[in-house]
Amino acid sequence: MALPQHFLDELLARTDIVELVSRYVPLKRKGGSMWGCCPFHHEKTPSFHVEQDKQFYKCFGCGEGGNAIQFLIKIENLPYIDAVRKLAEMAGMELPEEEDGGKSRLQRQRLLALNKDAARYFYDTLAGEKGREALQYLLNRGMTPQTIVRFGLGYAEDDWDSFLTAMRKKGYTDMELETAKLAGRTRNGKLYPFFRGRVMFPIIDIRGDVVAFGGRVIKGDGDGRKYINSSDTPVYSKSRTLYAMNLAKKSKAGRFILCEGNIDVIALHQAGFDSAVASCGTAFTAEQARLLGKYTSEVVICYDADAAGLKATEKAIDILKQNGLNVRVLRLPPKRDKQGKVLYDSEGRPQKVDPDDFIRQNGPEAFARLLDKPQTDGQYRMGEIRKKYTDLTDDQTRIAYVKEAAEYIATLPSPVEREVFAGTAAQETGLPTDSIRKEIDRIRAAKRRRQQRDFQKEAVQPEKQLQPKDWSLRYTDTRSAVAEEQLIAAILGDRELAEYTQVRLDPEQFSSKFLAKVYTLTCDRLDRDLDPDPAACMLQLEDNEIRLLTDILSRYEGKRQQKEQIADHIQTIQYQSQKRNAPADDAALLLEAVRRKQG
Repeated sequence: MALPQHFLDELLARTDIVELVSRYVPLKRKGGSMWGCCPFHHEKTPSFHVEQDKQFYKCFGCGEGGNAIQFLIKIENLPYIDAVRKLAEMAGMELPEEEDGGKSRLQRQRLLALNKDAARYFYDTLAGEKGREALQYLLNRGMTPQTIVRFGLGYAEDDWDSFLTAMRKKGYTDMELETAKLAGRTRNGKLYPFFRGRVMFPIIDIRGDVVAFGGRVIKGDGDGRKYINSSDTPVYSKSRTLYAMNLAKKSKAGRFILCEGNIDVIALHQAGFDSAVASCGTAFTAEQARLLGKYTSEVVICYDADAAGLKATEKAIDILKQNGLNVRVLRLPPKRDKQGKVLYDSEGRPQKVDPDDFIRQNGPEAFARLLDKPQTDGQYRMGEIRKKYTDLTDDQTRIAYVKEAAEYIATLPSPVEREVFAGTAAQETGLPTDSIRKEIDRIRAAKRRRQQRDFQKEAVQPEKQLQPKDWSLRYTDTRSAVAEEQLIAAILGDRELAEYTQVRLDPEQFSSKFLAKVYTLTCDRLDRDLDPDPAACMLQLEDNEIRLLTDILSRYEGKRQQKEQIADHIQTIQYQSQKRNAPADDAALLLEAVRRKQG
């Protein structure tokens, strides 16, 4: 949503980023900056740095960075305009009429109203004659009327007109229905409802707005998909939303239960486990992990035990740990017959039991006992490795198991964990613990040697260390890029140096498109008689660009540069620019020409 630049400039000028961040993160002064533990990933040693003079933040652990608006967007999981509105309220400012005449704001309001009315329509349909079969399906799944009301469940009847007609009567346009992903177009251009013949699960964000829907067939396979979910819309980002987070965030459990499906979440809430959430029809993401991290430090993964669930568990463990969360895994026992024998699927795997099935068959107390003793991520991974090697009396199988187990154990940073799991592997195989430990040490030593070789290679190729982590922003001329970085770090926030540079250097002479973009934004501000404020420049950048800019500003923070140094940077940039566009044998002449121009 476009807002007047002068309003955003004043908003950022009135906002003290240290004061804002301090509302969420305890900060302490260290040198010329403020430091604290990052709110976007769990850490014990503070790596989150807030620069008051230039009004930006940067985490050296997870890489997040930006201005006050970006901070509020991430910490509160807000859309851009809502973050701006909240900052404006804090600063005592009124939001001006947007440059687009308020169309974006109005569109958002209309889509949220449409989703709310759609949810009410689906709920009323479930309670009526058309929803009798769907209601019975939910009751048969063990859901109480109170639970159905609490989660706002509904039913989309299996026809092509009723829902669309109802929404049109309320004044919503076909375009709005399409934008909300509640309708689509046939090849002939006819509008059709996206959800038909499905139980409906409204997806509600942490602020209580209905932003999307999930739908499940109640008989057969429908169009071949048991579940379908809304795609991203202007009010909904699938990768940043968790089902039932609006309810789970109020839980006093101290940890969240991460499930695969909506029905599992509902069954757990109904049974008293009110911290259950699920990703909305997509793989678990880092954004969802950071959302969980705002409310807890521990997550228990309770995915299905089929092949897809096991793969998803592995990925979720990695994402959660990378974001500083403690991870546990709850493995539900396999399905059994009346005689207590384990039932197997066509692939020879024990048939899975999901939380909904388990609670209906065994009761909440049995689930609570399992939840009290979940596996650590290490126990889970060792168990999965062990399952691959059934006959450890066979020497080759035993050797293969020890090698794979040792490879995993060698990755563990804690000596205590390595010792414990070495003992586990020894017990499984009957081998001496010392033998397992030696294999682990051998793998760790080999890894250290590889790392040392890689480090030495990078040491003789220092340009690799200068490259941005984001490949899309990589530098093609590192010598020029280093000078460009230092120049940008110096002029952002220093009007005198920026004006000195502007009359001597053109954006076209930069080797990096990204750094040229930042320099252009700086010059544009000078042309409008505005200070070269880094926080304001960030408003025009993408997230990956903001992370790189805050990294550059932090790297050169406190290194005040004089005009002589700026002149050297300009000379290097100009020389490298001419060199890139001239025959190699003209390099010496070009250098002399640049020196004369600088003189």
